[in-house]
Amino acid sequence: MAVIGPAIVVALVAGDIVAGEDMAGTLKTILTRALARGHVLAGKTLALFSYVIAALVAYGALGLLVGIAAWGFHPLTNLSGDRISALQTLALTFPAIGVFALPVVAIASFGLFLSVLTRHSVAGVAGTLLYALALQGLSALTPIAGARPYLLVNQFNAWHDLFQTPIAGDAIDQSLWVSALWTAPPLLAAWIIFRSRDVAT
Repeated sequence: MAVIGPAIVVALVAGDIVAGEDMAGTLKTILTRALARGHVLAGKTLALFSYVIAALVAYGALGLLVGIAAWGFHPLTNLSGDRISALQTLALTFPAIGVFALPVVAIASFGLFLSVLTRHSVAGVAGTLLYALALQGLSALTPIAGARPYLLVNQFNAWHDLFQTPIAGDAIDQSLWVSALWTAPPLLAAWIIFRSRDVAT
């Protein structure tokens, strides 16, 4: 669920963010304004990434409220087996959400690419979900065990570094550059396709 849950939330927006307007015929209206195509796509990309961050923060805040209501605001045991105060746990929660957002943004980037490529919302949404499932399946294959640290789905656990004693950073550092490597190609491909797209018909 760490991969599929966010992928479902992201796919619904990413797969539709360009394709929805393309299908409705409103994309050509936007492009008649004094904006370059790159600016339009950049705006949609920022809107998508903002949605991802807002959704994860809302999910985290709701989880905190439910957790506090169910168990109270008490010290917790971290992944190293040490007790940490409730305030320290709270302070680490939102940076952890930020770290968790890195691979989610990479999945959203692929959804944006599919939205631009297919020009169809359903294909963009379904394709993004299939992409996340395929990445999950790929990480389970034994022959590629050596490549697992560089697979996108393995970056979803990088936030664990914040809940160890002492706080580690290796997995977070790796997640930063690995997630960036998985994010950049779909964004570049989307930009290349979008800048030459015929939207008149």
